[in-house]
Amino acid sequence: MAEPTLSQEAVQASEPTDAFAAFLPFQIRPLQSGDLSKLIRIFRDAIQVSTAGHYDQQQRDAWSLAQNHESLISLLGDGETVVAEWDQELVGFAQRIQDSINMIYVHPDSARVGIATLLYQHLEDSARVEGLSRLTAHVSLTAHDFFQFMGFNSEGEEQADRGGVTLTRHLMRKSLVSN
Repeated sequence: MAEPTLSQEAVQASEPTDAFAAFLPFQIRPLQSGDLSKLIRIFRDAIQVSTAGHYDQQQRDAWSLAQNHESLISLLGDGETVVAEWDQELVGFAQRIQDSINMIYVHPDSARVGIATLLYQHLEDSARVEGLSRLTAHVSLTAHDFFQFMGFNSEGEEQADRGGVTLTRHLMRKSLVSN
């Protein structure tokens, strides 16, 4: 996947209603049925590439194959799922089920430009609107620092089983109410 860019023609053609919107390279929006077939690639590529510094090949294979196309589509039907679109290409998605951030995945070609942050912030904002007092997440070693930056605290490491392969992760929580 080539790194998406916004051409000047695309910016002018879109004629945003908000002058600031012309400078945003991506948008966060609700999941649509036409998005589903593209998300398995984002899921698998994010795991295989982005987590290589924390998990070996056997762990990454077990994790990325834990969901097939049908099971991922079924899972994404629960809770709230949002996608990130950059230059009309899907580059990430995130899901919240009740008070749990279940998934945040960004394609490695689009990583480190703020997409995961905006996906997360959208889910946190909707949790606040619903009146939730906290969020939890079972977080990979790779995502630990991101979640910590977003205000989560680790309650310790735990082990997850993916097809008989053990993956270490953190249970993390964040309070949404002021003390």
